[in-house]
Amino acid sequence: MTYTVLALDHDRTAIGVATASCALAVGAVVPGLDPRVGAVASQAWTNERLRGLVLGAVRDGDSPAAALDRLGSWDHEVELRQVGVLGVDGRGSAFTGRATTAWRGHEIDDGVVVLGNVLTGPEVLWAMREALRVEGSDAPAGASGLAATLVRALAAGEAAGGDSRGRQSAAVLVGAVGADVPEYDLRVDDAVDPVGELGRLVDVRAGVIAQRQ
Repeated sequence: MTYTVLALDHDRTAIGVATASCALAVGAVVPGLDPRVGAVASQAWTNERLRGLVLGAVRDGDSPAAALDRLGSWDHEVELRQVGVLGVDGRGSAFTGRATTAWRGHEIDDGVVVLGNVLTGPEVLWAMREALRVEGSDAPAGASGLAATLVRALAAGEAAGGDSRGRQSAAVLVGAVGADVPEYDLRVDDAVDPVGELGRLVDVRAGVIAQRQ
């Protein structure tokens, strides 16, 4: 029911997660971020509890892959879940349960994880990955640059088809690596154009941050 991107900026100074869905308030239940540890998303038939458990395992020394290997011990309905995690060191992992709704899948690269379910097809993930590649080293580094880049990746996924049911909500979490709290924690819970509105909010937040510097 959701498509999500987790990424580091090209200088590895910021980490974040952005997500969109044809469901109410996706930002309340899917993404999670601890800028000292990594970013996480728990979606499909969402188990919100998995976000904290996965980040806690990575914080305690597990690799992202090892953390996701524990999903079955935390959740007896794990095949209904889709979970992605990206550490601040650029290592990522994802799990897509066999009982999640098609089209579903994930892709992993150094510093990037994309995943989604109930999508129009694999082109949604490809579009998000391509948007990140096009941005590449030309994108501004830091939390503000990454927040804008993640929203553009969501927009690319939406243009490629997005959630096969439509659109309703979107959210972004971004923080400087090592910080205690995110610099960007923005949600659009119910809107006709949630990704577009999220982009507007990112611009507003960037202006606030710039004024404080």
